[in-house]
Amino acid sequence: MAATKRSSSSSVPKIGQKAPDFELPDQDLKMQKLSDYRGKKTVLAFFPAAESSVCTKEMCTIRDSLDELRDYGANVLGISVDGPFVNKAFANNHHLNFPVLSDYARKVIKKYGIVMKKLAVMEDYNAAKRAVFILDKDGKVRYRWVSDNPLVEPNYAEIKEFLKNN
Repeated sequence: MAATKRSSSSSVPKIGQKAPDFELPDQDLKMQKLSDYRGKKTVLAFFPAAESSVCTKEMCTIRDSLDELRDYGANVLGISVDGPFVNKAFANNHHLNFPVLSDYARKVIKKYGIVMKKLAVMEDYNAAKRAVFILDKDGKVRYRWVSDNPLVEPNYAEIKEFLKNN
């Protein structure tokens, strides 16, 4: 009897679970491996669409808080399914001072179980749900927040407080 293969989508990583590793190009086409960030806390900020109003507000809020987040020992990676050229324009337009990674093949959002099938009127677009994962220095998930509503932003004060105290 053949084993039934599970779909390529995974469930959202649980607190205490090792975050799935990945390698994606940033806005400068430099490949970034999650495992290269071990040794420091890492904030993964998934967002649905570069240059959309809520995503712009979220990434600019992170940009404006980056020094404080780094003071708490954290690196930040923004991640969307937009191509690296779109992400470069987005990063340049808004002076984003952290890597913005391109999950253009949508493999990472599947690994993390955060695929948003419909974006606005686009059925089967498969964007990233707005999500924040905070990983410890060993790459384990210590905080997670995932929204099914792309218009809802994360609680930035909660994220800062978590990083400050963990």
